[in-house]
Amino acid sequence: MIKTNMKEYKATYTSKAPFAYPHGKVTLHRFSPAHDGHVALGTYHIMNWHTAGWPHLETVQVWNPINKRMFEIYSSDEGKTFTFNG
Repeated sequence: MIKTNMKEYKATYTSKAPFAYPHGKVTLHRFSPAHDGHVALGTYHIMNWHTAGWPHLETVQVWNPINKRMFEIYSSDEGKTFTFNG
C-alpha cells in the first residue's frame, strides 16, 4: 500500500467568458476547521479534461494564472470533488 499526501477539495465551475477560457474555470475550496467551513483557494483555468476507465477517473489540467503554474487534479465522482498532491 502506498500512502500519499492527498487532500480533498470541493469545486465550483464558472464559464462566464467562454471565448477566453474555452474549457471554463474552476474555483477550489478546501475544508478548514479553523475557519468553520470551506476556504476558497483560488480560481484556475481548465486547460484540458480527460475521462478514462470505469469507474471514471477524471484527469483535469488546470492553470494558475497568478503563479503561472499548470498542474493536474483528479476526480472519481464526475468532477464534484477533486484531489491533488498539496
